[in-house]
Amino acid sequence: MKLALLGTALAGVLVVSAAPVGAAPTPVHGAAAREAVVTPGSYLTVVNRGPEQREFGGIEPRSQSLVLVSPTGEQRVVYTRKVRHFLTFVLADWSVDGATALLVAPDRTGADLIRVDVATGVAQSLDVPRLNSAILDPTGDGAVATVFKGKRSSTLVLDAISWTGTVTRLRDSVSGTMIAGPGGTVLTADGKNGRQQLLLSTTTGALVNQFHGKGFCSPVRWWDANRLLESCSNAYDLYLVDPTTGSKSRLTSGHGRNDYGHLDARQLGSQLYVQVAGPCGYTFVAKVAHGSTRAIKVPGAVGNIIMVNTIGSDLVLEHTASCDGQRPRSVLATYDPATHHETPLVTLGKHEDFGGILVLGEVHATTY
Repeated sequence: MKLALLGTALAGVLVVSAAPVGAAPTPVHGAAAREAVVTPGSYLTVVNRGPEQREFGGIEPRSQSLVLVSPTGEQRVVYTRKVRHFLTFVLADWSVDGATALLVAPDRTGADLIRVDVATGVAQSLDVPRLNSAILDPTGDGAVATVFKGKRSSTLVLDAISWTGTVTRLRDSVSGTMIAGPGGTVLTADGKNGRQQLLLSTTTGALVNQFHGKGFCSPVRWWDANRLLESCSNAYDLYLVDPTTGSKSRLTSGHGRNDYGHLDARQLGSQLYVQVAGPCGYTFVAKVAHGSTRAIKVPGAVGNIIMVNTIGSDLVLEHTASCDGQRPRSVLATYDPATHHETPLVTLGKHEDFGGILVLGEVHATTY
């Protein structure tokens, strides 16, 4: 996931090559080779299918699909896998050029890293014992992973793992959060002092920069070409941080009703909207105004509302189940905050829900 590609990746229509990258992948999904066009504003998501989970809302997945969604809602299934022993995969990363998806599928000893060619559906699976989290290596050769040091250890180490299985230890003690940085780096935190953030080379593990956040800070995603969006524990507010210098500025501060912290933010024109952590695991979207936050009114909303993107004068929202068992229809929609009008892009079936949605060209942290 190369940040330098961000500008060019969004400049026009992207044609994703069907040629494999690096080591020849082992096909674990029988998809015919084909060319695929990934347009700016596309989404990559996991769709879970299975019976309803009545106690907590949502469903119990029996199968999962990796699905490419166009800006206008057309869908193409990229990869499908049956769920065994309730072990579901998650969409961990998507390269900014749209060519490669990284899935993490837990097993009894750790997890499989699954690299999927978005154009062809061809995948390569690599078993990683004691895996905690992973992202695509920003150098383009494999993945960067946090791994538990031993079977009974709570210490996390940082490894670079090539697609041929070669493991290079980058650092002996880190936190579980990380995000791809500029120039072949990764930002994480020190395992013994979580307030100390570390910018490390993904080739050698060399320390490029270190700095303290406002309390314990976790990266969310890249805000622009130079700054990260981070959520910090001093007041559970959002900050914009340049990881190459450590300079930071506060983005949010005031908290309105049921606002226990800010998880993400989107700028829509001159207006700032935030993803809010509410009571009992509930999350909603709020408008920042007059030094505080106020929840937006989404007609007919049930359960959690998650802010995914912005398009023109609209927010892109996901409707999903909440911890109190509220079970809405899983919908991805555009929403005009001026008129409160919502237009569905994707409406899933009764026994389906989303398992994470990524936007083409955005670089997210493992905590997203």
